[in-house]
Amino acid sequence: MKVLAVSGTRADWGLLQPVLTLLRDDSRFTLEILITGQHLMGGSTSVDVIGAAGFNVSHRVDMGLAERDDDAALCAAMGRAVAGVGAALAEARPDIMLVLGDRYEILGAVTAALLSKVPVAHIAGGDVTEGAFDDSIRHAMTKMSALHFTTTEEAAIRVRQMGETPGHVFVTGSPGIDQVLAMPRMERAEFFASVGLKPQEKNFVITLHPATLSGVNAAIAREMLNALGAWPQAGLIFTGSNADPGAAELDAMVQAYVSGRDNAVFHTSLGSARYFSALTHCDLVLGNSSSGLYEAPSFGIPTINIGDRQARRVRSASVIDCAPEAGAIRAAIDTALAGDWSSVTNPYGDGQAGPRILSHLAAVQDPAALICKSFKDITHG
Repeated sequence: MKVLAVSGTRADWGLLQPVLTLLRDDSRFTLEILITGQHLMGGSTSVDVIGAAGFNVSHRVDMGLAERDDDAALCAAMGRAVAGVGAALAEARPDIMLVLGDRYEILGAVTAALLSKVPVAHIAGGDVTEGAFDDSIRHAMTKMSALHFTTTEEAAIRVRQMGETPGHVFVTGSPGIDQVLAMPRMERAEFFASVGLKPQEKNFVITLHPATLSGVNAAIAREMLNALGAWPQAGLIFTGSNADPGAAELDAMVQAYVSGRDNAVFHTSLGSARYFSALTHCDLVLGNSSSGLYEAPSFGIPTINIGDRQARRVRSASVIDCAPEAGAIRAAIDTALAGDWSSVTNPYGDGQAGPRILSHLAAVQDPAALICKSFKDITHG
């Protein structure tokens, strides 16, 4: 079976990698990889990370994201994604497209697959994040997909309620937990040297993405940065925003904040090895990234989740939600640092999602029949 896997960001690549490693090394499958979105923006190093992990990129679809990140530019980029992925599908002629999550560039890829009559296997459908347009994108992708690999039973129930064939919905857990358990960690001194920061008594990992439905991203960033003023001696490791509308403004604000501060650094991306090392050696995660809910609980550290970008997503007891206000953020950090989170259970799986997904893909006897059923669900479900 020929599988075309699509990745648009460093984040979905890290989650996909455990599954792709199994597909690459299994003689029953032929794997091709298509990259787009943030991977191809100027200054991105994620393509090098993919190559270093032993993968070849077969197809590249440049969406032209580097020029602007306003709404009109996003719409134009989506059009380029659909056209570019459609051309790649005509060339590759895969049996199945494999995608993950809820990004707009992946919606473009799935749209092209639907129009090209290529069945889609979708990882992490059925989740809910009401504070971003990712929520609508994720559910739209569910309705255009034929196989569904969900991270939790709650998500699986939601996918079935959307009218998807129950026999095509599988609870696998998140492959990101597979990656957490398998990835070697850097030693503490090596890690901090690699990010250019002298470790402090307390160290924070911080990622703030645009809350794409609120339109108040700069205000949220100002509140967060003001709150951090209460910890002038804490080590602050900022990572860059996703390629969403408003991301450039957020990154510029953070870079201006970091400039001239010895206790703060900014990296567009840490890569999986350094990011997981950061979670190993730091004291908390701050911001509104899904990683704070998906991966951080496996490291026994708390997450301060700001605002409603991750609203209604399943979370562990180590996730502390707070309003996007400096006082609320300071209080949440106090609570996080005072608690013991070492025994928290991660609700997103046991590190065996990859083998489960591989098994379900291997059980597909006739991929063409999947797309016929998928069309039936879309038109009559």
